[in-house]
Amino acid sequence: MELLRVELSGVAAQAETATGSEPYDLGVLGVAVHPKEIDGLEHTVVQMMFDDDRSDFDPSLLECPLVAEVRTPAGDLIARELFDHDAFRRRLHAERQADGDELRGVLVLSDGELPPPYLRLSFLPVPLAATAHTTLSVVRSARNDLIDGVEAGFADGSLTDRQRRDLIVAIEQRHPR
Repeated sequence: MELLRVELSGVAAQAETATGSEPYDLGVLGVAVHPKEIDGLEHTVVQMMFDDDRSDFDPSLLECPLVAEVRTPAGDLIARELFDHDAFRRRLHAERQADGDELRGVLVLSDGELPPPYLRLSFLPVPLAATAHTTLSVVRSARNDLIDGVEAGFADGSLTDRQRRDLIVAIEQRHPR
């Protein structure tokens, strides 16, 4: 289920949902995109903002599998990445404080604090400038659908065995059964 679709221009931007629009009615306040260098590589950070104070807000949006996809006007996929969520960030933060290295993910702190639960972040491995004239879609998925998609990509040869393993680990760590 697509939650939001935004046209990108290759520069940092924010988009708020319009009152009465389908994303707004689902509790999506908006999205922001900005550049970030991670391990020496340029990434595009997608930040989803939810209105979790609404009486009709679906709290599963704060932890369910969400995927950010950037596509060309022809529909070709440029980048796809899972969003994090508060429970995962807390586990990752605790592990990093204990000098562990099993969880895979990017941890962003502001003044030493984790982002609030109503923010979800995705770190796309593509420079923001490369997103000019593309479309960002935020899609709600199910864990099994994500794993089935990875297995299909491996079966058709579009994913290597290492990529397959890395994706399965990322899904399992962020969305354990």
